[in-house]
Amino acid sequence: MFITHGERIRKYAPWILAGVLLLLLPGFVLLFSPTGSIKEARAGLPTIGGKPVNQAEFQQAKNIILARELMSTGHQPTRSLEFEDELNIQAIQDVLLLRKAREFGIHVTDEDVVRQIRVQPYFLNQQRQFDPERFQRYTIYLNNLGLSESQFEEIIRQEITLMRLRALVAAPVNVTPLELKLNYTPLHEQTTINYVAFDAADYNQPINVTDDEAKAYYEQNKEAFRKPAEVKVRYVYFTLSDARKSITVTDDDVAEYYAHNKDKHLDADKNPKPLAEVKDQVKKELIDLRAERLAGDRATGFSVKLVYEPGTARPDFAKLAAEAGVTPKETGFFNLHDSVPGVEAGPDFNQAAFSLNPEYPFSDPVRGEDGYYVMEYLDSKPSEVPPFDEAKQQVIERVKRQRAYEAVVKQGREMQDKVKQAAAHGKSFAAACSELHLKVKTSPPFTAIEESPDVPAARTIQEVVLGMPTNSLSDFIPTAEGGLFFHLQDRHPPSPEELAKDKPQFEARLLERDRQALFNDWVNMLIRQERVEYKRKAPPARQQAPTEEGQPAEQSAPSPSQPGTSDQ
Repeated sequence: MFITHGERIRKYAPWILAGVLLLLLPGFVLLFSPTGSIKEARAGLPTIGGKPVNQAEFQQAKNIILARELMSTGHQPTRSLEFEDELNIQAIQDVLLLRKAREFGIHVTDEDVVRQIRVQPYFLNQQRQFDPERFQRYTIYLNNLGLSESQFEEIIRQEITLMRLRALVAAPVNVTPLELKLNYTPLHEQTTINYVAFDAADYNQPINVTDDEAKAYYEQNKEAFRKPAEVKVRYVYFTLSDARKSITVTDDDVAEYYAHNKDKHLDADKNPKPLAEVKDQVKKELIDLRAERLAGDRATGFSVKLVYEPGTARPDFAKLAAEAGVTPKETGFFNLHDSVPGVEAGPDFNQAAFSLNPEYPFSDPVRGEDGYYVMEYLDSKPSEVPPFDEAKQQVIERVKRQRAYEAVVKQGREMQDKVKQAAAHGKSFAAACSELHLKVKTSPPFTAIEESPDVPAARTIQEVVLGMPTNSLSDFIPTAEGGLFFHLQDRHPPSPEELAKDKPQFEARLLERDRQALFNDWVNMLIRQERVEYKRKAPPARQQAPTEEGQPAEQSAPSPSQPGTSDQ
């Protein structure tokens, strides 16, 4: 098969799969190399209807999943028994679904595959047309992953097949007006709450921590006090700002650049604007482009001079910097996640710095906000857990913070219980809180689907209010700062006009959800009917009890040696 201009379909790209992966359950995959005899391999195959699945068909399904994973991540997955189980389970499901698709007469042509490629968003240019050059770039990328043409074609064909199977099975699903209203209203009604927040930072009772308590906490949580590895570098910065000062462009340069980049300057009708109308903008773009190249060339030229053979004299970074007309600067020690003073390059600078060592002391150019950095390694400190005496004050402060947190959470739960009891005796939320000297805040109206309503623990509150009646009291909700509880004051349903405006988009989401649910139910029923069985190789993972939201992760602080040091 060919895409345009005779381009042969060979590979795919990770996020291009998102356009067609509408029904497959996500799974982890890995390379599978069967060992032992053929008899042993067949003995480990999943069964359908009590008979081992066809080995070639099953292996083909696994190969397709693995190839899809390669396109998604760019590397082979880590091999483990758990991953192999997930691979085999997904493969046997694919085998079963593809058999059903053939039984239902679903057929995908070569033209169907070509059309699917041509509509992927990343392969479209600014005019929303298929761009063979973009496709070619990703073809090269996927060639480097070692994926064959037949694998790529089979992946696309299989995805289309399974999409059509899903569409066929889920076709009877419709969204009724009542279902639309019942789902839309709770998510879009305007809700107002009154809440009482508790913050550990406001806790002002004295907390005493003995040396023994601090040592016990330190021994239980040593890793919490680990110092990260640090590095110190010298660097020079080749800026675009300096490069612009030496760049001049003529009217002919501008006209030539415009002629090759008209598609960047379109009017409302998608036609190129006249040069006279966009000349200043085009000139700026050209200067910026040349400054980018010039700064990059200067940085690259400088870094080339730093290359030397082992055993020869190490180049003099400061001397070469002076010859290049740039001034070297030194950083202090910083870790991988620090913001380095004076450096505007984000995490790329830190990552490049941490790749340096005495044997390889010079970096390649690293892109910053206004140019390119080149670094020289100076010194480093390994990651280590400091001894207790060195970390003592930090340990004591952490114990105090945790005890303050625990005391505030305890107080919050007690206050919530007292307000609840008062409400049971007919008192209003405001009156009960007033008697307990609690400060009540009122939220602005919000809905359950807002991205960030102006309330603490917003996402949790949005979920909790969905199931609460008006004028009811929530449980205490722990947060990283302490916690809160709230009273649902009122809620107002969305207007008919709002529902009418949002109906097409919301109805489409409901339809997709319902169809996916129906298809999942159908797949599960099919697996039961066909008596699909697979014996896992990995033992089931033991589940740990979930931790309460907002609770610190480290071990609890040891109980105080004297009463009254942490409780209010």
